[in-house]
Amino acid sequence: MKLFIFLQHKLRKQKGFILPLTLLVCTIILTVATGISVILAKELYFSRVSRDSQLAYYAADTAMMCALMVDGKYIDPTTGLGIFPYSAVLDATTEMNTVLEKVNLQRQLRNLPNLVLDDIKCATAPIFDTAISSFTTSAFSRTNSGGEQENGKTSTYTMRMDLGDGTARCASILISKTGKYRQIIARGFAGCEGVAHNIERAVINTTEVR
Repeated sequence: MKLFIFLQHKLRKQKGFILPLTLLVCTIILTVATGISVILAKELYFSRVSRDSQLAYYAADTAMMCALMVDGKYIDPTTGLGIFPYSAVLDATTEMNTVLEKVNLQRQLRNLPNLVLDDIKCATAPIFDTAISSFTTSAFSRTNSGGEQENGKTSTYTMRMDLGDGTARCASILISKTGKYRQIIARGFAGCEGVAHNIERAVINTTEVR
């Protein structure tokens, strides 16, 4: 009889120990699972940020290459300067059309058709078509490295570059230019309009004749 009571008491003690142990194990498992979930969520977030950062950089880099290509391809043979306006005196449209007229003379010698400003595109995006690129110009001035004042123009426009798969990359470009100076700032975006928390990257190219 005493042995039976002893065994019964021992089993009760064991039952009382199993419940706290189970709760402890469950708590540890839950804590570990929560920690892993937090880490995974952060990894996914930073992975998306890294991907969007790359997309924004690619958009900025493409826009920069386009600006350099356009200003390096359509050149006034008299001045050696590209088509983006720089004169503080002349009207921007008149200045660009004057350059394009000289370019068209060279094209005629090669039996190529004449171009108008709206024909100039890069990466599927028109550059000077104001209805699409919102191309505008404004006055620009700077003090050069010799302490002299230079006056010119700043051109701004946007690019929506169709990738051919239903997606696009977008960029905003600012070109500040005088007869001896040019700075291009290309800002690329991870997505186009209407994208929340849009990541932006910028590249800058500056040239100066001293």
